[in-house]
Amino acid sequence: MLGSMVILAACGGSDSDPGTPTALVNSTNGMSPYECRANGMCLNPVFSLIPNSPLPIDTQFSQSTYPWIDQSKNEIVLSAIPYVSGTVYAKDIDPAGFNLTETEFSGPSTFGTPNIAYRHFKGNGLPNFPMGQFPVQAGTPAYSYYNALPGGSDTYPTADLIPVAAYNLESYIPRIPVENPKDGDGNVIPGPISSLITGISLTGTVWHIEMANSSTSWYNPSSALPMDQCWGHPYNKQYHIHGYSWKCFPNQGSSGPSPLFGYALDGYGIYGPRGENGEMVTNSQLDQCHGHTAPVMWDGKMTNIYHYHLNREYPYSIGCFHGVVDYARALPNSDMSEGANYAEIIALVQSATDVPPPPDVAQKIADLTPSENSTFSEYVSKIITFVLR
Repeated sequence: MLGSMVILAACGGSDSDPGTPTALVNSTNGMSPYECRANGMCLNPVFSLIPNSPLPIDTQFSQSTYPWIDQSKNEIVLSAIPYVSGTVYAKDIDPAGFNLTETEFSGPSTFGTPNIAYRHFKGNGLPNFPMGQFPVQAGTPAYSYYNALPGGSDTYPTADLIPVAAYNLESYIPRIPVENPKDGDGNVIPGPISSLITGISLTGTVWHIEMANSSTSWYNPSSALPMDQCWGHPYNKQYHIHGYSWKCFPNQGSSGPSPLFGYALDGYGIYGPRGENGEMVTNSQLDQCHGHTAPVMWDGKMTNIYHYHLNREYPYSIGCFHGVVDYARALPNSDMSEGANYAEIIALVQSATDVPPPPDVAQKIADLTPSENSTFSEYVSKIITFVLR
């Protein structure tokens, strides 16, 4: 499953206040994870082509029946969630504590473009806010939900056993994002997501895709598993955030647009829930990738630039990528990529950045040698089986 208290912006209150929603809008029942659309999550279609894939092309989101879901409104009621309890700080796990750094770096892209300016992030993956207690403790409200799910390994046969550990968080994010190409009508072509991690948070951790699975179905993670009070939990011992993640960000802002909270892998900024007028941004104001172009503070000055927003409506952060993602740079080590070769996955599907487009994906896979096919199936299956959970 894809996957104490700090009151920086407490739950409860009126939904007219962007910092204190009482409910989150859930994913749409029956929605496809391969469709780039408003209110959706758009994944790379190559995942559907692996034999016995749990993500076939006809995969649809299911609606959770857990008690924190208001079925009549298809909303997640925040006060009803049995959050993972506990108060654990970064220094309780790693003596270094919170240590995310951002430096300037210049070098070639994977595509061969020289002298690209990057933001180089380096840290241990642990946030600057308190986490819940992981492993989840028996007898606590969240325990039964985690104990009922597989942990994904022999070491952690059930999800409640997975701890949080430091890891090698590293990412090279372009300082100057490059839009995907435009279609014949002048609209930027959305880029499907091909990785588990979608962005780097300035709190020291990362955002993951908003998908989670049981043995048979796929869900919005916030509807399928309770997280901690800061909307995080571990996968493979790596703490990450989902859904209402801006709750524990410092500097929420009080008027005008929310401050910058992090960067998507394509280099565009991820901002909090307030728009130019200080009100909650709704999905009706955002495109299929959960972003728009508007004035925000960017590199020290107000700039009219594309950016993503965190808000209370699914997918809450990023639904697809507006810009070109260099996965080999953005996810440069095995801790970040889970050992999967995202660059090769990208090469096997028709991409907006490829001119001319590659051959049909299914035929490309069919043309692989037995050895290549085995290797390809192994690493993509790893994503499906272990990473996209």
